[in-house]
Amino acid sequence: MSKAISTTLLALFAATMLATAVDAHPMLKAASPAAESTVAAPMEIRLTFSEGVIAKFSRAEVKDQGGKKIAIGKVTTDPTDHKQLIVGLLLPLPEGSYTVNWNVVSVDTHRVTGAYTFKVGR
Repeated sequence: MSKAISTTLLALFAATMLATAVDAHPMLKAASPAAESTVAAPMEIRLTFSEGVIAKFSRAEVKDQGGKKIAIGKVTTDPTDHKQLIVGLLLPLPEGSYTVNWNVVSVDTHRVTGAYTFKVGR
C-alpha cells in the first residue's frame, strides 16, 4: 500500500471518529432508584447522564401502574454535578410500579428522551 493511500485512509478514519464524537448525544448512565429495582419509597429520583444537562429545558414525569401522573417538584440539576437531573417527589410513593419518562437537553443542545420502571415495595 502506498504512503499516500495509507495517509488518506488514516485521515478518513480520524474524520469519522471526530464526527462521531461531535454528534454524540447524552446517554442515561445511572438512575436512582435503578431501573427494574424494588426500593423503599424514595423522595427523589436522580438520573445521571454521560454529559451535562440543562434543567430549564429538561422534563420528567412519574406515572403509577395505572398511568396516573404523580405530583413532582421542580426538575433541577445537582449544583455540583450538572450530569445529574433531580426529580423531587412531593409525597412518598405508595407500594406499586412506577414509570419515569424523561426528556433532557444536553449542554451541547442535543435532545434525548427515555423511560424506565421501578417498584416501591418490601
